[in-house]
Amino acid sequence: MRRILAVGLALFIFLILPHSTQAEETADLTAYVKIQRLSVAISPDEYDFGVMTAGSRKVADSYIAVTNDGNVTERFKLWITEEPNGTWVSVTDGTVDAEEYRLSAIFKNGAPLSDDYGFEDSFSVSMERIASDTDLAKDSDPAGEKGYNVTENTWRKLWFKFEAPSETDITTQQAITVRITASPN
Repeated sequence: MRRILAVGLALFIFLILPHSTQAEETADLTAYVKIQRLSVAISPDEYDFGVMTAGSRKVADSYIAVTNDGNVTERFKLWITEEPNGTWVSVTDGTVDAEEYRLSAIFKNGAPLSDDYGFEDSFSVSMERIASDTDLAKDSDPAGEKGYNVTENTWRKLWFKFEAPSETDITTQQAITVRITASPN
């Protein structure tokens, strides 16, 4: 009888309890996620070129600080939201003729010269410009001055240039709204 009990107990242990004699191994994984938040801040939020004569050009004598206050690396783009009046038209290439104007900008640490600006630095109502190694930048300047690869809490200096209409009947002060947008890099 003892023998039957011993055999029964052995079968019970073999069939019911786990057969593995190895210990289990585990590993934990922690998953992280960050939701992209694109954001840009500027200071100051206006610039006055002052009184200019028809056909003249002027480079701003101070910069606008453009800050990436989002949580990812960004690049900036610029465009004009609407024409300042029913007569003037913004242009991005060629000469500036009667009732036309050109607004250009470059990201640069030091004050630029008028010749530092090219057609690729101008933007309009119909042409937004996205910062790159050549657009909105002096090509020979280091990448760390330009309006792309701008990391969180970093800012760049943005300098404007205005080219007045060669002729115009509008002599009152005009306001041109430039939209600066943060885009994913």
